[in-house]
Amino acid sequence: MAILSGKRILVTGASGLVAHPVAVELAKDNEVFALARFSDPAQKRALEEAGAKTIAFDMAEEDLSPLPEAVDVVINYAVLPPNHGNRAYEVNVAATGRLARRYRDAQAFVHGSTGSLYEYQGERPLREDDAYGLHSAGENYAASKIASEYLLKHLSVDYGLPVTLIRIFSFYGPRGGGVTQRVDQVLRGEPVSVYPGVKNWHTPLYESDYVEKTIGCATIAKVGCEIVNVGGSEAITTQDYCRIAGEIVGREPIFVENGRSWPIWADTTRMERLLGPSKVSVRAGIERIIASASQRLPNAHHVLGQPAAAK
Repeated sequence: MAILSGKRILVTGASGLVAHPVAVELAKDNEVFALARFSDPAQKRALEEAGAKTIAFDMAEEDLSPLPEAVDVVINYAVLPPNHGNRAYEVNVAATGRLARRYRDAQAFVHGSTGSLYEYQGERPLREDDAYGLHSAGENYAASKIASEYLLKHLSVDYGLPVTLIRIFSFYGPRGGGVTQRVDQVLRGEPVSVYPGVKNWHTPLYESDYVEKTIGCATIAKVGCEIVNVGGSEAITTQDYCRIAGEIVGREPIFVENGRSWPIWADTTRMERLLGPSKVSVRAGIERIIASASQRLPNAHHVLGQPAAAK
């Protein structure tokens, strides 16, 4: 695992699914500034208990004076998802540019991009050199992420700023993610939506793996941008990982072919060459999120066959 030690590191979006465990891990050996709006005080408290310095901040704000003047590494995972419409451009694009300008002297700028920015390539894994496109049902989000990549490619060269663009594929863990959401639907006996007419392939990456890969991406940043798909080394369909979950808890999954977003999965060849393969198998990841279901689901003990006291 790549190690960062003794660095000043800014982690944005630190209350989120991806950035929170990254900030917690980095705080063990670094001075970490964890930035988020922190609508949930418990998330702020958890980061502070881990040793991070929290900063309550909205990335749509143009005044960056509440942020540290200088850091060694920026890990930018702050994001507005598709349901925020045009406001996504202010956070996903403009705020990214403001951060790059302020920290143009950083040793590395790691930016959370997305696998949703590729043009549809049919039923094959997506490669870093594939064309940009607008992913169905998330067009504004994809467009904002394409814009932020173009902006960082320019600023990286203009400022001499080493950048890594992480194109995220199917991150999940005990706190959430698409895989976790679908497994929880299986546990509740709810139908799982899948895209019709094709195999719904994905490359899920469990929390401990995406934390490791994110930290590793700070060590491969380069001027002009290193671009890397980050996802699980094991490709699997939605149906198959839901069946694994059903097998574990003794419940048959129900599928409905009404999904609007076509399935995407990563060619992880470059990731494995630069950062190594993922370590947690899909089955092991599914077992872990089922074991943690009581953190997310009310009455989870009924599904898992545990006594109520086990909660």
